[in-house]
Amino acid sequence: FRLDFTKFTKDCPLTQDATYLVTIRLKIEDPTLEDGAVSICETNNHPDHCPKLGRSIIKAEGKGWLYDDKVRLLPSSIGRNNEWFTFATEWTWDENDLTDTVAQVFYLENFKPGQILHMDEFQFELPSSKSYAPVEDPCLELVVNGDAENADGRGWHHYPMWSGRTDRFIPTILEETVDGAVNKYWHIENRVWVGDSLRFHVNPQCFMLGSTYTVSLRARFTGKTHPVTYWFEIKGNTATKGYRYNKPLSCPSQSAADGWVTCSGDFVVDEHYEFTSSPEIILVTQDENDSTGYVDWDFDDVSIKYKGGPAAGLEVDGSDAARWGVNSDVHITSSTLHGEDAQDGRVKSVSQKANGNAVLELENPITPVLSEKETPGYGVEIAVTSRNIKIIGEDDGTYNGGYLQVFHTPGVAQVIEGVEFVNMGQTSRKNRFAIQLLYNGNVEGTSISSNSIRQSNMRCISVDGTANATIASNVGAGITGHCFYFDRVSADNMVIDNLASNINNRINWNNRINGWDDYDADGFSIWSPFNHFIGNVAAGGHKRGFRYYLDYWTLGEDLIKVDGIVRRSPMGTFKDNKAHSNFRQGFHLADFEQFFQFRDPENVPVFENLSAYRNREQGIYSYNCVYCKFIRGFLSDNQKGIEIRRSDGITLQDFVIQGQTELFKNYVTDNNSHKLCGHSSWTSEGIHMMGTLWRLGDQDPGFGLRVKNVVLSGFDKEKEYYDNCPSTEPIGFSTDTHYGGHFDYKTSFENVTVDDGRDIILDGCRAASYGYPDIAFNDIDGSLDPDKSASNGFLVTDQPYMTGLFGDSCKSTAGCMSYCAEICLGMVTFFTERFGTENYKLKVTDTASGLSIDIPGNVRTYNERWNTYAYDGGAERTFAASLPAGNYTAAFVDEFGNTVWPTYAEEQWAQAADCSGGVSIGDITVIKPALDAATECADMIRNGDSANRTEVTPWLHTKWYGEIVNELKPGEGIGGGNAIAMDRTYHWTGIAQNLNSMCTDAREGEWYEFSAWMKMTDANGNPSTNIDPNREWWRNQAPIMTITDRQYRDVSTKQHLYNAEHRNLAALARPYNNDEWGHIHGIFKMPTSPRLWFELERAPDNVKFLLDNASLTPLTCNRDGLVRNGNLETNDSLYWDIWGGGDVVLDFLPGVGPNGGNALKSSSRVHHSWTQSQVLNTDCVNAGDRIAFSAKIKTSVDCLIYSWDSNQRCNDIFFHTDKDNVREYHRVGYITADTPDEGGWHHVHGIHIHSENGEKPDLAKLYFADANPNWDVYTADVKAYVLEQNCQALVENPDMEEKDLYWTYTDRDRSKVKVITPGAGGSGHALRLYDRDHSWRGLRQVLDPRCFVPGEEFTINAKFRLTDALLAGVACAGTDCPSVVLYGRKCPNGDVREKFWNALDMPWDSEGWNNYEATFAVSDEIAACGSVELWIHEVIPSWNIEIDDVQIYANA
Repeated sequence: FRLDFTKFTKDCPLTQDATYLVTIRLKIEDPTLEDGAVSICETNNHPDHCPKLGRSIIKAEGKGWLYDDKVRLLPSSIGRNNEWFTFATEWTWDENDLTDTVAQVFYLENFKPGQILHMDEFQFELPSSKSYAPVEDPCLELVVNGDAENADGRGWHHYPMWSGRTDRFIPTILEETVDGAVNKYWHIENRVWVGDSLRFHVNPQCFMLGSTYTVSLRARFTGKTHPVTYWFEIKGNTATKGYRYNKPLSCPSQSAADGWVTCSGDFVVDEHYEFTSSPEIILVTQDENDSTGYVDWDFDDVSIKYKGGPAAGLEVDGSDAARWGVNSDVHITSSTLHGEDAQDGRVKSVSQKANGNAVLELENPITPVLSEKETPGYGVEIAVTSRNIKIIGEDDGTYNGGYLQVFHTPGVAQVIEGVEFVNMGQTSRKNRFAIQLLYNGNVEGTSISSNSIRQSNMRCISVDGTANATIASNVGAGITGHCFYFDRVSADNMVIDNLASNINNRINWNNRINGWDDYDADGFSIWSPFNHFIGNVAAGGHKRGFRYYLDYWTLGEDLIKVDGIVRRSPMGTFKDNKAHSNFRQGFHLADFEQFFQFRDPENVPVFENLSAYRNREQGIYSYNCVYCKFIRGFLSDNQKGIEIRRSDGITLQDFVIQGQTELFKNYVTDNNSHKLCGHSSWTSEGIHMMGTLWRLGDQDPGFGLRVKNVVLSGFDKEKEYYDNCPSTEPIGFSTDTHYGGHFDYKTSFENVTVDDGRDIILDGCRAASYGYPDIAFNDIDGSLDPDKSASNGFLVTDQPYMTGLFGDSCKSTAGCMSYCAEICLGMVTFFTERFGTENYKLKVTDTASGLSIDIPGNVRTYNERWNTYAYDGGAERTFAASLPAGNYTAAFVDEFGNTVWPTYAEEQWAQAADCSGGVSIGDITVIKPALDAATECADMIRNGDSANRTEVTPWLHTKWYGEIVNELKPGEGIGGGNAIAMDRTYHWTGIAQNLNSMCTDAREGEWYEFSAWMKMTDANGNPSTNIDPNREWWRNQAPIMTITDRQYRDVSTKQHLYNAEHRNLAALARPYNNDEWGHIHGIFKMPTSPRLWFELERAPDNVKFLLDNASLTPLTCNRDGLVRNGNLETNDSLYWDIWGGGDVVLDFLPGVGPNGGNALKSSSRVHHSWTQSQVLNTDCVNAGDRIAFSAKIKTSVDCLIYSWDSNQRCNDIFFHTDKDNVREYHRVGYITADTPDEGGWHHVHGIHIHSENGEKPDLAKLYFADANPNWDVYTADVKAYVLEQNCQALVENPDMEEKDLYWTYTDRDRSKVKVITPGAGGSGHALRLYDRDHSWRGLRQVLDPRCFVPGEEFTINAKFRLTDALLAGVACAGTDCPSVVLYGRKCPNGDVREKFWNALDMPWDSEGWNNYEATFAVSDEIAACGSVELWIHEVIPSWNIEIDDVQIYANA
């Protein structure tokens, strides 16, 4: 078809740049297609296959040329074969189009040959009044032809609707017949983006501030099965807010099967709608993308209709009418989530109504507010801000006005009342606040009341170091920084009926005052618990309404620390306070630990009658509140009503908690920032609680939450009210406090009403995804029972492991929960090893019924660092059982049903529920598998050998930071095996592993030997140069092995455990070479506990570990060799360490010992006892056994053998035992002979009788003591062994062939001993006792007291010789001759001394050896002694006694 419309344009000239509409009704008949078939245009979507409407403009000769414009019919608009459709286009003519034009033609072309064209209508027109808002009321309805019923183009043109994708679609008007009535509607198809929709503009002048519009439409879609949501968006440039994307209406999810769905809502025009040009309106969908595809939308009855204008004034209580003077300024607090939506006005007139109320007409209208009429109890506040006395700070544009400060004026009452302060305070300047009481101490009688603080540059009223003032009925509005501020030492101030509103964000981190936090501006910032707050309102804190932050320390003037712990001090009164329209929390209540000061459940913080509504985040936010009570309150229209975080022992009583109300939903619909669920991840909940106890000490509350007399409602509207929230629940859980992956936050409910149309109290499935798969809420009075028939019960997670033992007592409820009636549950949790237990379950069997449940294990999974963290449940799996009273067995089973053991099982009981009849300690018997300790406990370290190591588990760590922890290092182990590397930053962190508790139980008290090889490197992998094994362990200069065991505070309750650390059980052997593997080694007695792990720690900061070849094996006691590596045959200091403290240096010295052997040296000693030492395993030594000690020793300075002078004496051997905290220290070895061996080595030796307190001690240790601390001490060839009982011959080394071994002097500094040769018989050795200062000085040996049985007979034989000072022989006679004495010690009646004279009657040979013999029967007295010594003495002091061949033989 062609249409020459030249004549038309001559008769009716075209208007330049005007929009003209062309509407064509077409039908295309293609004989090759069935009627209703899709056309080739739609099938191929190719320009050559779709009809086009063209326009030719022909110029006069010489004035130009002929040119064409063409508009393609879109595949989304073309009709089906032989069906009528609309082809609607828009055209304009510019100046060039209209100049020198002689002819104009429309032509319709590009049809497939053979097609038959039918044209019914062709409309060419200017848009009529149908396409514009009515002139008489242009702002009543902003959408033109939103119902598609009255369009231009004879009812078919889309104008003024338009498309943002003219290459894809044009809005199309279609019609349908429903119940006999024809209905037109808008259709959009061929969409490729979420914003492809109906679009149109509206008149920006209609958006008058404070006016209310109702947005509504009907919509449906086809083309997809899953639900879709969408929102209504009005966007454009604004005068003050930049380009805005306002969302006045968000519509709930709908599906294709729903058909037409109506969505509507109100919004109030604010500054976000002050557009500078016509805004664009589109509909934006969610739940669509390129993967899912895009649906085809139908829209109808699209409307933006005026509902009401701004308010002309306010109606107030008439009893206060006298306060509202004409020309008074008033401040109206915010009705939204934002304090900045507060408004100011000026009273134009005041009139009285018949009902007694007063009407305040304002000079300028205001945005309608949520008043007490619409929202009783939580309407906005209206305050007069004018005062007759004004103090106005100079405004020079710098935010530095005046300030009023009362400073260091103790004992003087100040009265500041009825004053209007404007532009006071100086932004970000310390102590330059609008009003400040600064360090005044007690100012009883002071009143700061009925003042108005407006547009303050820094705070309203700041109270610092001041007490007993009254701060009452003050109004702060438009404030920078905190409005009301109370420092840590403010006390006993009465803060009553004050209002803080519209706190701004002018202060940020960069311009803050150092040490103050006004960048988080609050209505009331409270750092002291000692003040009293009653009846105050915080409306519009930039961060919070009321914020308590109780520091640990008390900071006084200029933040100097003073005495007292603020958070544990008693709290003042806090009641009848309100908080609304705050950007974060209404009430932020942090760090109340008063309970720890008094341990009295009644003397605790109490918050009374709190109201929190329309706060962007939490109404009440409780953080680290211990035993806090919330009594009476109202919460509404908050993101979360009350959030309980890291708080235990909370009571919530007599509260009404509402979700979002319909009134508030309709009041604020413009954009997400003004709505609840400002972020798509935020859930809306009435009570947002913890799932695990935060404080686990035996002095802590022991319960989580008690809820009594509480009503929760309004959380069941879901997407209807909360279009951007993932979920809405009356009760929800925190995602970040589940340390053990399960629920143990003891919670009880009494008289609690949950009004929820879905019957949801909480979403157990969502809670399980957070790590709480085993919830158990105690319902004390049955109020949570959906059937309202139970007298009590428990609301539990709906899983067989929670309900399987209760039969028909449990019934499933909404939200993956189950209500179990008439039961009381106790809770026990088993904490186990995480690794290797993935498929384990805890099978709990009721021994009475035979019923059993399989409880799965739970873990908290964050990242690899957390999963292998030894503390706080990171590397633990938990199995929790909630059971009624009864008798049960519990066994861990694998996936095949075999009884297994999960390395350890730490049994921990929750505090008893607030009911009677739950399972309790002693009711459960844990069944363990059989254990072959000899094989299964032969090496307690798992994955210790690098040869077969393919992973790092079950190795743990104690590092709470970073991501990289334990890593497998192939080929870097000893001998090319696979080592384990640990990245460390702090010295107290290390690599660790749990020990099998069945083994530690079986081997408790037995000795084990730990061994591991480690390399230490810096961050770049270079050998660490700062390792020093000679520093004390607490100086953190070298790795040590620590064992941590978990112990019950009270084993009768098993509620609380603590960590007991046993440090320095193994240390780095010497010599240590930075470039080589270091050997961590030690021996210790195996402790046991429910859980026990070892850790390698304490190397310097930033030293990295490389670990290999770790083992923990039994160490048997060897009676013949109690000392290990005594001659240093391992060529290192293995088994040796240091006695005492200090940084004693222990060196291994190869080849410097006796006969070229190895030796140890201790140097840098600062105490006489600090020397080399060794822990001994003496468990095979019985009480009464004699232990022989022997060593070679020397010092860097020659010592005096026979002196007690602490600066000159020699070392002795000491033996220390510790058993059940009974400590014994024994001097067990002495240097006896006066002459050292070659190289200056002395022989130190002795015999010790093992005591009863020393038998199987917790610790036994040998060390060398007494040398001058400034000397170095060398030792070698150290031995300790048991002298087996031999009652046939009592004397050791009787013939002195081992020189002075086992013999020593009777008095150290009163005689000397020399080894002489030859001895009796002309060969061997003998001993000479000389330089005696008294006849009592002699020689002695410790005998075995067990051989002295009453009545047994013994014969003493000996050989003696006496010489003078010149070694010439002398003769003795009678009592001057040598005798033998038995000395009994530790006897019942004191020491016993029995002397035996020589029974041989022969003259004394002064030049030769003289035989001695005596026979005696053991007396009762000597037999009762705990120690018996052989003494040879009582010879004239000037004579030397030479001794050989001494023995005591049994006669039977």
